[in-house]
Amino acid sequence: MIRPDDEEKPFIARWNMLARILLVESSVKHIARAAMDYADFDDGSNCRPSNERLARETGYNERTVRFAWSALRGLGMAERVSRGTSYLRQADEYWLQIPEHWANFPILGPHGRKFTCLGCGKLFNPVGNCSVNELPTDAPGADMVRYDIAKMCFCPAPRKTKGRDDASCLAGWNQAQRKAGSPLWNQLGLERWKLFRQARADDW
Repeated sequence: MIRPDDEEKPFIARWNMLARILLVESSVKHIARAAMDYADFDDGSNCRPSNERLARETGYNERTVRFAWSALRGLGMAERVSRGTSYLRQADEYWLQIPEHWANFPILGPHGRKFTCLGCGKLFNPVGNCSVNELPTDAPGADMVRYDIAKMCFCPAPRKTKGRDDASCLAGWNQAQRKAGSPLWNQLGLERWKLFRQARADDW
């Protein structure tokens, strides 16, 4: 499997690999792949498709495209080189990049294996997700990306059925932590990322 930081490989292949393994909203992944079609394949520069064009080609609306660009900026995967001018029908210009800290993103392992639920031990496909502080570019915390890591470490909560309400794996894990006198999930800080890597069990 190609590593995103293997500079002996073409940039386009490394970019598409990183977009493929990212555990974020699927729209961000798809728009990242589509944006590469408009960038220099050798270094990711000169990327300037309009939001309207990306929306038309991916099937998402323009608001979703703007969200994807915010996420990519927040991840350090897209640097806005210049702002477009709407009345001149000019789009923003981006330089697509692979940040040095890419391995610290929520990503699949090199073998693309299922994750192991920290609660029940079953294998499952992690749910990619992200939210972004879509603030003005110069505002503190603009384009900061956040993740619900629990969705990547525990099985999805079971559906409620007639006369039955099974506890989620996260709730069961918290209960075991409480009995042991250990911190609950929402009390953990960076420790969550260690648990994420434990659930993935497939490091780069």
